[in-house]
Amino acid sequence: MQQTPLATAIGVELGSSTVTLSIRRGDEDTDIRRLDGESTLEAVLGRVRDARDETGGAAPVGFAVPASWGAARRQELVYLAGEAGLGEVETMAAPEAAAICYVKGLGRELDPGAGLVVVDLGARSFDASVVVRGEEDFRHRGAVSTGEVGGREFDQLLFAYLSGRYRDTDPEFWDKVDAPANADEEAVRTALLDEIRAARELISKRHRAGVQLPIGERDLHLTRDEVESCIGGLLGQSADLVVEAIGQADAPVTGIILVGGASRTPLLAALLAERTGLDPVLPANPEAAAADGARIVALANAPVVEADGRPRRRTARRLGVLAAVLLPLVAAGAVFGNQLGADEQPEASVSKSPEPSGTSAAESGTPEDEEGGTGVGGQEAPGSPQTVASEEQTSEEEPSAPESEATEESATTGTVPAVTGMTANQAEDALAGAGFTEVVREGDQEGLFGPYYDDCEVIAQDPEPRDGLPLGARITITYSYSGTDPAVCD
Repeated sequence: MQQTPLATAIGVELGSSTVTLSIRRGDEDTDIRRLDGESTLEAVLGRVRDARDETGGAAPVGFAVPASWGAARRQELVYLAGEAGLGEVETMAAPEAAAICYVKGLGRELDPGAGLVVVDLGARSFDASVVVRGEEDFRHRGAVSTGEVGGREFDQLLFAYLSGRYRDTDPEFWDKVDAPANADEEAVRTALLDEIRAARELISKRHRAGVQLPIGERDLHLTRDEVESCIGGLLGQSADLVVEAIGQADAPVTGIILVGGASRTPLLAALLAERTGLDPVLPANPEAAAADGARIVALANAPVVEADGRPRRRTARRLGVLAAVLLPLVAAGAVFGNQLGADEQPEASVSKSPEPSGTSAAESGTPEDEEGGTGVGGQEAPGSPQTVASEEQTSEEEPSAPESEATEESATTGTVPAVTGMTANQAEDALAGAGFTEVVREGDQEGLFGPYYDDCEVIAQDPEPRDGLPLGARITITYSYSGTDPAVCD
């Protein structure tokens, strides 16, 4: 019996301060890489191209990007990736990519209509995003976040604790690292913080860890109780944000996934379980969960070769298509690997990404991988002669709705206007003028790679412009700010 070939794919998460790669070569373990020292998107794409060349130069690539990125920003990424030699790439919001990792990589249950909280505790920030699974995709439904909680802040608190506890052993040393007076002393402080970070991460697996001083022969130590005592207050604030996010969700939340390197802290999972009644799921590599999800989608949507040798773009817009693509690979151990739950059979799911041409298959009415007007599973595609004839016949047979019903519907629904590019105040006024008064503002700090916007400029809205939305629905507008704190847009 011929064995299913094992595939290679690359997933990339573009964070605000870090870039993470998830590289899978056939049945090998997933290779997780963190790219440091790059200041431009072009430089990052060059590093991704180098990684792709290592795999043979044909691996499909998927990008998980901040949820605040709009269609124009994603389209620019697609264009630049093509210019960098990466070919056609997939793009998706990072919370949606993490949800794909939850369902496809970890084999967890998430029914259509159910919500998943993506809890991202990274080095510099904490985000709790709600993602809802639809019939054909995942939808990001907003987030709450803070820049006051993160691994860097944990390390500063532990540094202060050790400084107070061990100061009497070497006051001169602690005076220098507490307030460095030159580059050499600053380097010693940085090295000590690195040691503290390593000990904190080790304590996620054991109850005690040593902290080696950058100079001298004396070693310090930390216990899990000491770590949790120092950072417990911040983790409590994080749990409160998750509860807030669940309260704002317009769907029943049935799961939590922990992503980001600092999410390994055992106390975080314990607090979330206590306050939400849900058992948080921690992947083997939480810092790469979004990159893993992007890799899974890139593999599912990779071009396939027809019998005549011509490549054909495979689309995974429907759940059944992604299931058909991935399940044979799951059986061969090709997609998920030992680190992300290869023993469990995942459910089918997909993520949408903008089409490079600017017009998706769904908008044109004919899926890209279908011929002769037939849809997935042999069903007639919208727009085929048979379907059009059927629709015309139905419209002739069914009477139109009474005028009173149409009037009642128009009084309770409205058209969501396009507000991206406006200031936050202008956007809120425009939405209020259209009848939508439940408006939530979210600030998004400009990322490392740009592009850059004016402070308070609206860069995304959820939902996007559409007709027939209930006037009481919540509209989320995301505005940009350039400083360390969200801009005041009043």
